[in-house]
Amino acid sequence: MMRFDVENFSFSSYLPHRWLLCENEPPVYSVPLSHGLKVKIRLNHSSDKVNIDRPIEEHTLISYEVNGRRYDLFNYHDLELATYSLDESGVTNMIGDLAERIARRLMKRFLQVTHRGVGKLGGLFDKRFNPKKRKDFIVASSRNYVLKIGRYPNMILLKHTGEGNWGYQHVTDLDGLFDYRIGRTRHLILLESKSGKIDQNPEKLYAKTFEPMQQLFPDAQFSYVLFASQQHLFSSRNPEYRILQKTPERIYESLLSHGIPSMFFCFHETERDFHEMAWHLIRSYRSYHALNFKVVGETEISPEAIRVFQKGSVSPYLVLRKDPETGLFQVQKTSYNSFRQPNP
Repeated sequence: MMRFDVENFSFSSYLPHRWLLCENEPPVYSVPLSHGLKVKIRLNHSSDKVNIDRPIEEHTLISYEVNGRRYDLFNYHDLELATYSLDESGVTNMIGDLAERIARRLMKRFLQVTHRGVGKLGGLFDKRFNPKKRKDFIVASSRNYVLKIGRYPNMILLKHTGEGNWGYQHVTDLDGLFDYRIGRTRHLILLESKSGKIDQNPEKLYAKTFEPMQQLFPDAQFSYVLFASQQHLFSSRNPEYRILQKTPERIYESLLSHGIPSMFFCFHETERDFHEMAWHLIRSYRSYHALNFKVVGETEISPEAIRVFQKGSVSPYLVLRKDPETGLFQVQKTSYNSFRQPNP
């Protein structure tokens, strides 16, 4: 089984650096570089220019810009596929989903620009892969383990135990897996995102995830990337040095003892940003399905439309326009601040 040569790691400049911050204190790990990508969130509505000429199910609800390039992060079709409640009870799961999507988008762009012209992405799936029939697609298998696609692009790692209906037991989920090639060297980068506290067990991470993956891909070199918020990733002491907190420090040391390097990147988004995105999805779902919601403001009613204004505003934040064929009013324009948000 191949062991990773850390000194020749292609992304060695992003690895934590061990050093003494103060005398008579244990060493610390400082992360020298971030991913360096500039990002911007845009909360979209069906009436926005970006959604003109798109089918309603493809209307983007959240756009994510990375270095000026825009990506659709969430659309109406994604809401239909959600496995969590699209109300206040599902906010935590929604934020976790958003964190995974953002982390995958950032990591892919990071790999595309960091070694431009040197490395390339691709090669994880063989010729059997059909994007239209990707659910439960077997990515790799060995005598003891199976890696398959779950809710794309998430993957599921299973262990053969002989128990249950199919004889396999769920081991773990992978937030992201990137197959990155530099020459003849194959790097498999396992991605994990944490929207809140980093609750990973550092000492079990290798045995639970990487040991099975090394059996599935014996010729690959592995590394680990963790995306998390700054408050859970770095110590508040001497913030300019980006010193790892104890749990990510233990993750780094534990995996490194098995020859696997780790990189740690921060979300640009704050906790407030994630909550605003989640509530925007909830309100979009409600308006899309014409569910009941409360609005606050001055109302202007005409035979053709209903417009609701915030106090002192000349532009309505909510417009309901009458369908001439059905006689029903449909949402034409909304704003993510339109609706009254329940107190947390």
